[in-house]
Amino acid sequence: MRINSNKKIHKMKRDPYKTLLRAAGILAIVVVVGIGIFYLCSLAVTNDYVTKRNAIEKQNAEAEVEFNAKMNALRSNQNATLDPETGEITSADLPFWEATIEERQWRIEDEGTAGLENTGTITLERSALLTGGLLLVNAWHALPYDFSDADLVSVGTASGYKIPVQNASVRLFPAAYDALSEMLNAANEAGLEHYIVREAYRTNDEQTSLFNDEMASLSEKYSGDILIEQAKKRVNYPGTSEYQTGMSFRMDLYNKENKDGVNNLKFQESKQGEWFTENAWKYGVIFRFPVADFPNSSWEDKSYKTAVSSRMNLYRYVGPAHAAAMRIMDYCLEEYVEFLVNHPHICIYQDGALKYEIVRINMNEGDTSFALPVPNPASDYQASMDNMGGIVMAYTYN
Repeated sequence: MRINSNKKIHKMKRDPYKTLLRAAGILAIVVVVGIGIFYLCSLAVTNDYVTKRNAIEKQNAEAEVEFNAKMNALRSNQNATLDPETGEITSADLPFWEATIEERQWRIEDEGTAGLENTGTITLERSALLTGGLLLVNAWHALPYDFSDADLVSVGTASGYKIPVQNASVRLFPAAYDALSEMLNAANEAGLEHYIVREAYRTNDEQTSLFNDEMASLSEKYSGDILIEQAKKRVNYPGTSEYQTGMSFRMDLYNKENKDGVNNLKFQESKQGEWFTENAWKYGVIFRFPVADFPNSSWEDKSYKTAVSSRMNLYRYVGPAHAAAMRIMDYCLEEYVEFLVNHPHICIYQDGALKYEIVRINMNEGDTSFALPVPNPASDYQASMDNMGGIVMAYTYN
């Protein structure tokens, strides 16, 4: 400040430049402090975010590990279920069937929805599946329209007549012939002889002729639809006879010393018949029509399922896996095919080791060829239509 001669005080004018610098400095300090505070706040927020993010990522990672573990458990047991509320895995109890046969333990396990593992693919024509062995033909399931008997072989000719037959017209499909031949060789090794195959495949014309003869014999008592139904009680309607499958054969005994070539012994009462019936399943063959006390009193009457009550020494080739399953379950063919519809994937164990695996696959009736799965570990397979809308694959494991 400055004092003039009149003793008046006068304020000195401020330097605007210095004022500006001072204000700028103060502003700079405020900015720096603000930036510092912002940085510290931002750093705190960032640290908190990172901490929370890491915690969430860790939690998600742990949840993912737990989820994958549960999914792996589900994949390993495809019949298990995952509770959506609790997340708990519950394993479904699948049925199984057991039997002890000739001191060996057999067990059939239902595999539920579990799929085949490590499979390759084969392509088979419908014609091959029709003669695969498991085709069901009876009063309710007629022979398919495109069934062909072109591959039938004469049992007598093919065996060089080592297998006695009624005549040269006794014919079977190769798989059935091979099983029959193997059975008779085993019977001979057991000291059993004098078997004869009385009848096998019938053509549709032959079946029609037999049916017409039966109707003629009943025509004095019945007529129209009633006549047909009465004839069906003793002779199958053409197209519905087991003989027309080319997989069935009627056995008997003969006696070389008898000029008529017929043994007076009843087949099922003989040692030969008893061995044949009890051992057939080992070769993929079943006794086709068990009825009351026939083939013997230990067998259950299945006429209520087969609609056949006549006593016939009729055997049918179905394949080793299916014959084993039917032996374990004590099923006739009708029961077994129905069983596979309800249990389309089963495994058969012999003394704890996997012996057979059977899968039924729904088919499109209009298709003429089919791509079918075969597990790579399987040593053999059998493929067949069942005449109930499915293809049945049977795999053998050695």
